[in-house]
Amino acid sequence: MTISDQASHSAAERKDQLIEAIYRIALDSQSYDTFMDRWDAYVAERIESRTEDGVAELESHFAIASRLLEETMPPPTADGHSTLAPGDNRSAPRFLIDGRGIVVWYNAAAERLFRFRRGDTLDRLDLPEDRLQGLRDMAAAVASPAGGRTLRPQVFPMPSGKSDRPMHFQARVITEGTGDELIMVSKLSTVWPAGTVPLLRENFGLTQAEIDVCEGIADGNSAAEIAEMRGASLATVRTQIKKIMAKTRTTAQPELVRLLHLLARIAVDNPDRAPLMPQGAGLRRITLPDGRVMPVEIHGPDTGTPVIFFHGMLDGNAITDHCRDLLYEHGLRFLCPVRPWFGAADPDHGDITTSPDRFAADVLEMIRQTGLDRPILLGHMGGALYAYATAAAAEPGQIAGIVSVAGGVPILGPGQFATMSARQRVVAYTARYTPRVLPFMLRAGIRQMRSGGERKFLMSLYENSPDDLPSVVDPEVQEIVLNGYRFTTARGHRAFEIDSRHVVTDWSRYMVGSDVPIRIVHGETDPVVSSDSVRAFAERHADRVVLNMLPSTGQLLFYRRPDQVVQAIRALRNQSQA
Repeated sequence: MTISDQASHSAAERKDQLIEAIYRIALDSQSYDTFMDRWDAYVAERIESRTEDGVAELESHFAIASRLLEETMPPPTADGHSTLAPGDNRSAPRFLIDGRGIVVWYNAAAERLFRFRRGDTLDRLDLPEDRLQGLRDMAAAVASPAGGRTLRPQVFPMPSGKSDRPMHFQARVITEGTGDELIMVSKLSTVWPAGTVPLLRENFGLTQAEIDVCEGIADGNSAAEIAEMRGASLATVRTQIKKIMAKTRTTAQPELVRLLHLLARIAVDNPDRAPLMPQGAGLRRITLPDGRVMPVEIHGPDTGTPVIFFHGMLDGNAITDHCRDLLYEHGLRFLCPVRPWFGAADPDHGDITTSPDRFAADVLEMIRQTGLDRPILLGHMGGALYAYATAAAAEPGQIAGIVSVAGGVPILGPGQFATMSARQRVVAYTARYTPRVLPFMLRAGIRQMRSGGERKFLMSLYENSPDDLPSVVDPEVQEIVLNGYRFTTARGHRAFEIDSRHVVTDWSRYMVGSDVPIRIVHGETDPVVSSDSVRAFAERHADRVVLNMLPSTGQLLFYRRPDQVVQAIRALRNQSQA
């Protein structure tokens, strides 16, 4: 075999391995990393050989696998878009049974507890015969023409596998988006009304991570069980419990459990106390001229200097407790509009190529309706593009300036891609060179996250970014980032698809479309946008841009160094008032 033949054989083998990985995703959500590695090599090889359209040979495979993904996609987990009953815990064991009695989906906790494998039936469950028969009857009702909508839930104990104490589960009929009925089996959880969150935060000063631990305690879980569910160490959870008891002035865990249940009852009796967006200090809803509704989360004092916060493509509008304290200390008010397809915002079905222009018009309408006077625009990560677009669409003098935090510059060439960490690079490659594959890739990533792989997805983004790892493992920051993923995928893959397409196009027209002053705060070791490309960008626009490059800092600087962000905002405020 000649060298040329060997190369052809090797390329064919790599292609076959990629095809196998494409199909495996539909059966095994946690094979996503294998697919991404193989797809990365495939696309990079075609870019290097200048055969960028070589993906056409795989389109039929992607199309079939996409249909399989749609059929096997687990229930969404974003707020307001879940099939779960109130009080159900995402990390608790949960699985779905169809009318044939086949377990068609299970999360990671159920897989560990019951050792499920694809194709298992409900007979796999360690239940007495009468309980199994009850589930069989429920499945038969679901499969019948009349359906099982009127069936009452069944409640039964199952061995926990770790102690003599059984877990209690409920089985209830749910309806998929396609109209098909399934049986959801999930661990019984204490009802945890949304209003309990502000009661704990406002009255006891608990952080979001501590509130999440409280939910586990109220549900009767031990510290070890909470640690496993949260993917944290036992020592971390024990420390959090000690802090919770100190803040709530309780002296024993049973006393804490009793307090939590009383607070939950108060929240049930006073539903008006539950905020629509727990992470924010408030919420407004802006009705746009075309009838769409745009949520606007608000942080900081009512009389603070207005700062319009543009969230990125994989992060929401939540801020750390330290950042919130800084807003009150320095008199700053964050108004955080939610872009279409993210969170609870209404979708925008317009042309994807002009999405930034339409969102800029939405923000200017918000400014008009709320009467904001010369706000500062703060673009976080991919949100920087939308800050620039808004400034370009505004009237002269309407905007005080722009702060870009870990924000982007147009990513257009192989040199910029080469500096990225592996996971971000393959997404950028795909969005730039093979955008037809992007929806499949994003759906597969969402499936991994919804199947118990959120932390695995998170670590894959920052495993080669040592300056971001301290932030990633911080419980408060980690929960904010994971909630950002749920926020982005609330309506599927569309939000991330739109943003991914725009960050790899030449959007410099927005930059030159205004003359407002700009402050850039960037991490020297940012794994997505290299410090060299940001320096070059700042030098090209030296008449308007002030760059603050932070050493030993990565992409998550907004959560790690909010003081630097606030300092840049104050500098712009002083400049505009001079």
